[in-house]
Order: sequence, then structure tokens, then C-alpha cells
Amino acid sequence: MASNQLLALPVLALAVLWPKKTVDATDFQRENAMPKGNIKSFDLKSRMTLPYGPDLYGSEVPQSPDDQPYRGYGPGMGASETIEYDPLNHFLYSMSDQGFILVADYADPSSPKISDYSFKTESNKLGSMSICPDQGVMLLSLSKAGRIDVYDLVSRDDPKVPTLQKSVDCGPNAKNVLASKDCSVAAIANTNAGEGLEQGSVTILQDVLSDAPKRTTIPLDYNEWDDAYLLRRGLNMPMTKNALEYWDDYSHLADDLDFSELRDNYKSSIFLEPENLAWGPDEMELLVNMQENNGLLRINMTDLSPVAVAGYGMKDHSFVPVDINANDGDCKLKTYPSLFAMRNPDQIASLKYNDKNYVITANEDGGKEYGDWEEAIKSNDLFQGPNFKLQNVIVPKFIFDENNTSAGHSALFNDDCQDTTADEEELCLRKVEFSVGSNSIDFESDPKNPIFYRMVLFGGRGWSIYELPENPRNQLKLVFDSGDAMEREGCSNFPWSHNALMDEELAPVTGPNNTFVKFLEADGDLDMIADVMEKNDPEEKGCLDQGDGTPGSCPLSQMVDKRSGKDGAGVENVIMGEACGRLVTAMATEKSSIGMLFDITDITTPELLHVFHLSPAARDSSFGLAYNAGEIGEIDPESGVFLSAKESPSGKAGILWAGALSGTVSWWEFDCKEEEEGSSSTKQQSGEQPVSAAAASFRESSWATMLLACTFGMSMLMLSQL
Repeated sequence: MASNQLLALPVLALAVLWPKKTVDATDFQRENAMPKGNIKSFDLKSRMTLPYGPDLYGSEVPQSPDDQPYRGYGPGMGASETIEYDPLNHFLYSMSDQGFILVADYADPSSPKISDYSFKTESNKLGSMSICPDQGVMLLSLSKAGRIDVYDLVSRDDPKVPTLQKSVDCGPNAKNVLASKDCSVAAIANTNAGEGLEQGSVTILQDVLSDAPKRTTIPLDYNEWDDAYLLRRGLNMPMTKNALEYWDDYSHLADDLDFSELRDNYKSSIFLEPENLAWGPDEMELLVNMQENNGLLRINMTDLSPVAVAGYGMKDHSFVPVDINANDGDCKLKTYPSLFAMRNPDQIASLKYNDKNYVITANEDGGKEYGDWEEAIKSNDLFQGPNFKLQNVIVPKFIFDENNTSAGHSALFNDDCQDTTADEEELCLRKVEFSVGSNSIDFESDPKNPIFYRMVLFGGRGWSIYELPENPRNQLKLVFDSGDAMEREGCSNFPWSHNALMDEELAPVTGPNNTFVKFLEADGDLDMIADVMEKNDPEEKGCLDQGDGTPGSCPLSQMVDKRSGKDGAGVENVIMGEACGRLVTAMATEKSSIGMLFDITDITTPELLHVFHLSPAARDSSFGLAYNAGEIGEIDPESGVFLSAKESPSGKAGILWAGALSGTVSWWEFDCKEEEEGSSSTKQQSGEQPVSAAAASFRESSWATMLLACTFGMSMLMLSQL
């Protein structure tokens, strides 16, 4: 299938807004859209690498950003965890994993350059970044320090290295920060770090740029929000009070765990995890995404009170095909009875479309850890022949029959499973990650004998759209889910990258640019060094030929299916804006770098416009080889920014993609067909243009997604009656 072929996505769909307010298209009216097909092309225009950090080779010759290969922090060092763009001065800001802020000059986006204004912050660990171009400041969250640092931005008229203006305490584990448009308010997500009694909360800083900001901490369990309420609202609770009793007293881990202090001081909010934030339209609400809980919290910004929580629902893989077989090296999507998946979105965004409010989720993965306890468990550890790993847990026979392990729905996941040679479709699935949280086990009926009622995966492998009800106490309304589209279309266009894996553990161990290993050696991180060495050793998990005939880590084409048993085509962010008079959204798979562009102008008939790869060089070259050759693209594309034609320095709308681990940023630009301004053809109601055969075929193949939406709606109705 050609990558630029138009395909219609199923069910209802909406656009997304990158949660850090880089576009003004928060209020879209369909009647003002340009005709379908007005986007002529979407092409890569430039790519740059952002090297940074001290010289790790001890050379006496000072290094510069133009040095190739760079002797500082190279592949795997997280140069671009988050990017922001200042449309007033055309500088890009890239937040690194080691406390550096890299500043790139995008006055000419076809030839961007590292500026002289990059700097090292006072912290070695940053949480996130949010900028306020009109006020000329950036806000950085310092996770461990529990504060926000405010720096000035670089001015085109008087450029200089940003300096620290002030620091504001904002509570422990300050993960993500989001500034309001006028920078008068900053919201911060505070998480529990997997130990102690710290509650998941949101900190609101009012008058944040003043000499005396007002700080308000909002615990996520609010007043009467106990376990029972949160479960009724559809949230996944990794632990509840009853679950703690089970694990502490009755489980196979009882002798190794001691949750006595936690049980004595239990609050639900200890296991509520705020991940990312987005403003609702007009910034009257703050939307708090809780990734591990598979749910959303809405906060009223008028009185700073939580209003309600709601779950994102489950993906039913008895209807929606999925590839969870990491052993066949192929993209075979299948359905499985009693198998579900939490969506576990990372980034969320909000949009007002035709006067209705929506939230869009980028569905990645999840899994909570607390001390020595983990929510995730491998399927073959859970189902061990005739034995079920979780002691004293009741399992229905249709899922697991201890007297006939090949009969239940868990048969393929059992450690005793034998691959059926006569039927290639029935291969064993021994190392798929399952959840043992509340979405799979009922701990509330009887903590002595909980009930395991379904197998649950982490991550929705795609994206979803929900209508936000006017009454926030009503459940979210699922209006679109991408179903199996991300896996299916990614494989159709780039089978060599299907559910593949390229991350920091595949960084090179020999020079040039084995800087990640050198950094780990200096930091004393022996476990990570062992992982990197293993993935570079062909006798372990490496390849005999990394792309140049020498042994090393594997190219993407040799890593197909490695993420199938975990999160597959997980998506970490969704980017949205208006291009050529059409509303578009784009996203990329986190570990395999497959990008997709959608036209979502017509909510009920969105179209897949383009499937592309952010790092083609990684197909046949290892991480290190492609990096050293200057050909690496975006590896781990966690962040992106949409620039409208008004914001773009080229005058054309486009998208900036950042590779967190490759330290690269690419600029992709839209080209529009010519249209007479104000002509009658510039406004078109949906349904006026015929749908292509390919689009019709794509829509027909998505019946499972439509059924899923109906099932979700019925489930939410039933939950609301409890």
C-alpha cells in the first residue's frame, strides 16, 4: 500500500492540540474549513543533531557542536526529551535528560543551527518545560528538588544565554509543568515515586511570576473519593486498601512484603498518578491525565477544586486484533477471548470542535511499581502449568482450568504451552505483560480470595478521542478509537519496523561515540552497562552484522516484534494544528519511529493521509553507525510541536519532531494546493466529496472499533448505575 494513499479512519474522530499551547486552533468550526484534498504534500525539509555535555574522552582540544563525532553526550543520552518553540523569536528549546537546555536557531528552518545560547541548569534531572513567548520566560520543573525554575528566553533583538530569574517551591516529585497562556498560572503534576506515603497531587501556582506566588496543593482523592468511588468511575487502581491486605497477608509474596505502615496510613491518592496536563478550552478547567490509572481528572480552575474522575475504558481484544507475539518476527494481528487492554495514555490534549469539548489521548503503556512490588507480571509467570501464580486467587475455569491447561482462554499464555506446528496461528505467548491491578482482579469482594476475572494488557497501541460531558460527573464518551490501525498501517508500510525496538540500551559500546557507556561508567550504573553490553553482544542479544559487517547492536530490521509482548505500537504524543485550511493530527510510535498524519477536519470521516518513517537509516544500520554517519533520524520521538503558517518562520505550517534518544529534531512542512481566497469552493460540508475505494475498504475493516465504542458506552452506562 502506498504510504501517501488516502485512507478513511473509522468511527468518529477529532483533532488534537499539543498540550503546551503552541497553536491557537483550540476552537475549530467545521464550516470554515478548506476543501478536502487541499493538502498537497507533507515533506521533510531539514534535520539537525543537538550534541551537548562535557567531553567524555578527556581530549585537550576543546570541542564544538560542529565536531563529528561529538565527544560529549551522544546517542542514548536524551538530548531532546521535550521541545518547545518560541514563534516570536524563532528559537527552539530542547530539554535534555541531564539538565541541559539546548537552544537552536530556526530563523531559517531549512538550515537550523545550534546557537551560542544553550546552557546547563542547576539540576541534573529535569521533569518538563513550558514556555511563555509573550512574557519571554520558560518554566522548568525540577523533579527531585520539588521546585519550578523560571528562566528568560532568548530575544532575537538582544540575544544572550538565559539566566535564572527565580525559583518557586511546588512540592515533591514535580513531574510535569504547564503554564497558562498569559503565564499567570502554572500547574504541576506531583507523583508518588513508588515509596513512602506521598500522595498524587496537582500544585497550582498563581501569580507565578510575581514576588509572592500563591501555592495551592490539590490531593487527587479529594474528599469522599475513596477506593469504591474510584473503582465505580472506571479507574485502574494498582493498589487499593483491600489489595494491600491481600498482597501483605495472603499472597505468595506475603513473607517478602511489609505494607503495615502503608495500610495504617492508606489514602487512595498514594496510588493516583498524575502524568500529563492539558488546559480545557478557555483554561477554565485543568485536565489531569493519570496514566497508570487509565483515567482523567477534571479540576475547576475557578475555585481550584477537583470535580470528577473518569476512566478511559478498556480495549477489547476479543474484537480488536492485536499483535502480542514477539517470537514470530512478523505482523500477525489476532483476537483473543478474555483479553483486554488499558489505554494508559501518556500525553493528552483538548479541543473545542463545533462548540463541543473533547480530549484526545496518546495511548502508550503503564504499570506501577511500589517498593519491591510490581503491577506487571509476565504471562508465563502467572500461568505455570496447572498452577496459578497468585496464591488464594480464584480464576474462572473458562480462563484457566488447572485440570486442563490447554482448554481455557489462558492456554496460549501458559508456561506449559506447546507451539502447534500444524497451525502457525496458534503460537505460544509466554512473555506477554499482564496487569495485576484492579482492572483484572477484584480485591474488593474478598481480599482473602480475590477474583481474577480477565487478562489485561498495558497500553492501547494507538489514540482515542472522548467527548467531555458538560456535566463533569457524567462519564467520558468514547467517540473514536484507532483500533488496530497503528499496528496494521505501520506494518503495511514499514514491515521492517513493525513493533520494533531501538532505545538507549542499543547505544554503541565502542567508539566513536560510545559516550552513553562512558557516562554510565562514570555514574557507576553497572546494571544498565550490563544491559547495553548484552544488546551489543551477538552471542547474547546483539547482531553479528550491525550494518557494516562488524558485531554490535542490531538495526531496526533485526528487532521486529520485540515490543509486541509489551506495548507494541505505543504512541506517546499527539500533535495537532491547522494546515492548508484543514485540521490535522500526527503521531509516531515511540520505539519504532513510524509516523502517521491524519486529516481530521470531518469528525466522522477522518482520513489517514501519510505514513512515514522518522529514521529510515536505522533500518539497516545500528544506532551507533547511523548516528556517527550523521544519518540517524528521530529515535524515541516523545515530543513534537505544530507550527501554524503564522508561527512558522517559513510562512508554511509544519511540525517539529524531536528524538529523545537520538538528540535530533526534524522539520516537516505542509504544501497546499492553490485556492482562490473567498471562493465558494473554500467552504465544503462533509459528505460532498466521494470516498475512495481504499477509504471505503479501510472503513469496512474497522467494524471492531465501532463495536468497541458501543461496548464502552454500554459499560459506562452500567458503571454509572452502580
